[in-house]
Amino acid sequence: MQRFEPHVFPSSTALAGAPVGLRWLPLALALLMAACVHSPQAAVPELQPAEVHVASPCRETPSARAALQRVGQELQAQGMVLQATCPATGGGWVVQVRVVDGMKASKVVRGPLADGHDVDMGTPAGAALAGAESAAQGFSPDVLHNRAWLRATMARHQFENTPDAWWHYALRGAATVHTADADLAAR
Repeated sequence: MQRFEPHVFPSSTALAGAPVGLRWLPLALALLMAACVHSPQAAVPELQPAEVHVASPCRETPSARAALQRVGQELQAQGMVLQATCPATGGGWVVQVRVVDGMKASKVVRGPLADGHDVDMGTPAGAALAGAESAAQGFSPDVLHNRAWLRATMARHQFENTPDAWWHYALRGAATVHTADADLAAR
């Protein structure tokens, strides 16, 4: 019986006698080096400077828009971006903070800070879940720190955290109407 041996043309004569697994080594090393050189920020979508995402149908005032822009500028300098929406149900702004530069963000917030992901606040923004309340306990020290940091940041720009959720803010002096509290039949 004849033994079959495939004929392989190695890419270099130095690897001619090497085991098959080592013949792919130069290609694997080249790919690894290319991945290391490639910027990690390229995986995160580029946002415009101090951009604040505001979704409609929010009836924003010029003062609210200016305050949100100031928050966005502050967060951008810290490696994060603010996303603010005003749902049709009213009651205030739903805010979310996303990391765009984990190294900068790690100087002010705690927990896992992967570029392109939200800052860890314990529960997702906009979801009325158990534990979303502003005074909720039982979370890690990192989550409690991040919530307190967000409250302080928003307060510097005239926003107050509502007691129903860590992500729910109202501009000071702005009348917010909760649909559950409003008597629509009386109008």
